[in-house]
Amino acid sequence: EQSTSSYATYLVHLLNVQASHPLLWSKSEIMVSPSLRKRKSKSKSKKEAAEASIQEELKTSHQGERTTFMEHAKNIALITAVFMIPYGLSLLYPYLYLQRPDIVALLTMGKVQLRPAITLTEPRQVLIVGTMSSGTSQIANELSKTMGLEVGHENAEASWSFVRDGVVSWFHGIRFLPREAASKISADDKFKLQAMALCRSIDKNMGFHPLMFRNSETCSVRQSWGSDCWRNECMLVLNREWSCALNGTCDTPYRRTLLQVRSPLRTIESLVAKFCHDNPNDGVYPAFIKYATALFPQHHFKSLSCAQAAGYYVVEYYNAMLQAHSKGLIDGFYRVEESTPCHVARMAGFLDAHDVVYTPNQKHTSDICDGNPDHDANKVMKSNINQRNKGRVTLQWSDLVVSKNGNAKKDEDLELLTKVKKLSVQLGYDV
Repeated sequence: EQSTSSYATYLVHLLNVQASHPLLWSKSEIMVSPSLRKRKSKSKSKKEAAEASIQEELKTSHQGERTTFMEHAKNIALITAVFMIPYGLSLLYPYLYLQRPDIVALLTMGKVQLRPAITLTEPRQVLIVGTMSSGTSQIANELSKTMGLEVGHENAEASWSFVRDGVVSWFHGIRFLPREAASKISADDKFKLQAMALCRSIDKNMGFHPLMFRNSETCSVRQSWGSDCWRNECMLVLNREWSCALNGTCDTPYRRTLLQVRSPLRTIESLVAKFCHDNPNDGVYPAFIKYATALFPQHHFKSLSCAQAAGYYVVEYYNAMLQAHSKGLIDGFYRVEESTPCHVARMAGFLDAHDVVYTPNQKHTSDICDGNPDHDANKVMKSNINQRNKGRVTLQWSDLVVSKNGNAKKDEDLELLTKVKKLSVQLGYDV
């Protein structure tokens, strides 16, 4: 009992020491409870192990993220190379061939002499105009692919496109359309209204874009066609091109200018198939109305039946071109239904040693047209490009006097019918 009492007194004394000296707690703890020290040590070891595990996981995660990033970077670089290298080569090829053939000559020490580059104002061989749906895409294809000439369709921009010999285009006929004043409106103000109507929004499938005339110094092809830049460029181009042949101010001269014609009634049929839901009595697509109204504002195309709107467009277009022909601005015309590519090339001056612009073209075309009578270029062209009206629409002369609602006009107005028949006779077609 005395021993127990002494031990109890010792514990009380130890607690008093701990209370007055807290820094001695760890030593006192060892003295008091060795088992508690072991449990805390074990707990500390588990905590440290857990922290070490977390650090290792973070380290592994960071390494994985770096590896994933590097893999993505490599993939992106590979994809970029796959797409950009061909794209770069596609730009380099026309740049060297069309703009800098001198570099090719320099790199090959003069062994490769390419065709010289041409500028906007240097002469080309031929401009062929013809109304929409008259087969302009067909003859462009024949001259370029069958005969190997650099002739474009609705594209005369020769710094990036292989069109140094000329162009076949319905819209290039704008150089022969006059700027006329209207009631209380000057010719310049009327032109601005017409041009603004076309430039407000550029329709992709109507055969017109400012880039078809010249390369833009300010606008990029990566920009939307409806951007302010292209709208401004459109106004500038139309101001330069509209009526320029009548005024003698065209930027690009052509050695020969030809008019391609097709039967007016058949042309109207194709336009109905293209712009009018195959129904001659239906309304017309807005894009056609916009262009026809801008070019020939004397007609209210929106109120006409489809056949009538197409008919007046064909009549006005051909009449303007025939007037230019009578003034000597267009050298001649040919009927597409009975012409061969060689016949067109001969009319264009490719075979004329005294009138050819690029001398090697004369021998090239002569070898095809004169030296090989069995060549496809000596055969009458057969339509196989843009066959819009393959058995879809057939018109009779009576369809030209039917109003928009499908009923015959009360006054039996035969104005359009008379004009189309007269035009057909002028162009050499039977009526």
